[in-house]
Amino acid sequence: MGALLKLHAENFVEDKNVRDQYINKTEVLQKVKLLSLLPDNQHMTVKAVAEYYEVEYQTIINVLNRHKSEFEKDGVKTINNKDEGYFKVKEALSAGQFIVKLVPRKAILRVGMLLRDSEIAVKVRDYLLRIEETSTEDHKRGVWTDNDIVTLNEIMNDEISKGNSKWGAIRKAAKTFNKNPHAVYQKHQYISKRYGSLENYININNLVYFDKKSEEIHQAEIQENNHIDISGNNLNAEMSRFLESLSNAKELESKINQLKLEMRDMKHKLEIKDLELEAKTTEVTKKDKIISKLKKDKLALEASVKAIRKIVLNGVKASNIEEARSPEVEVLGRTYTRDKSGMIELKN
Repeated sequence: MGALLKLHAENFVEDKNVRDQYINKTEVLQKVKLLSLLPDNQHMTVKAVAEYYEVEYQTIINVLNRHKSEFEKDGVKTINNKDEGYFKVKEALSAGQFIVKLVPRKAILRVGMLLRDSEIAVKVRDYLLRIEETSTEDHKRGVWTDNDIVTLNEIMNDEISKGNSKWGAIRKAAKTFNKNPHAVYQKHQYISKRYGSLENYININNLVYFDKKSEEIHQAEIQENNHIDISGNNLNAEMSRFLESLSNAKELESKINQLKLEMRDMKHKLEIKDLELEAKTTEVTKKDKIISKLKKDKLALEASVKAIRKIVLNGVKASNIEEARSPEVEVLGRTYTRDKSGMIELKN
């Protein structure tokens, strides 16, 4: 490594601006060593980061604490089992672990820029410099390198996951590459139209590699086939699109089944409501009958009272003979009788 390269590598450790300049080149991590990402495919635990850089756990904690503001900007955060994100990574955690610090890709790369006593971190910084050296001339000529495609895909995914628009992601990528936004858009559209997506292009062309040798082999293969339309690649692209469609179909089927269950539950609830309504209707009918009977009894009682009042007011009297003959009097269809004391009673 030349003196100039050593000087630049040291700048990663000393200068925050240098770190910020290279922070989006997270594809370097996979090329140096395989990442042990959590199930969300976005984060690592502090323990996993320590294993990646082959240093002690406390060493990573110290780095995170010394440069806390930088890592918070990169998205480092601590969550517990009450947070939504916890369930996305729970299966990879130890039994009984309810709190975890999540370290995203950018923060993992920043750790590599800051660690002094780690061979892996040194390789990460060297790789960043090699990429810069080999890509500078290509950028000047307007050539798109494999690293550019990987970085473009990462920027697009990162921005869209944050809720930003596709064109906003294009503008950010253009700024990163120092290119015209329309040129970046055209490149994105060309690859997406031919391969289905940037992700498919990266997977088909195996752009993720782990050491210099595999990178050189890959570059040689790309140059050899640069002007050849490989039918196998087209087949893989078609297969990827088919699998994506199949996945969408399964997701739609799952939603339909869920809606069916919800409809069945609603139907059951409606049936229960119908039974309750029927019971209420029966109860109301019974009460109506009771009310009707009470009304009839009321009318009869009122008629009896009127009859008694009529007898009393008119001074119903009879001769002794008549009383002897007929102790009973019929008024309004009801029969009244006198007792020995002269009280009038309704005859049953």
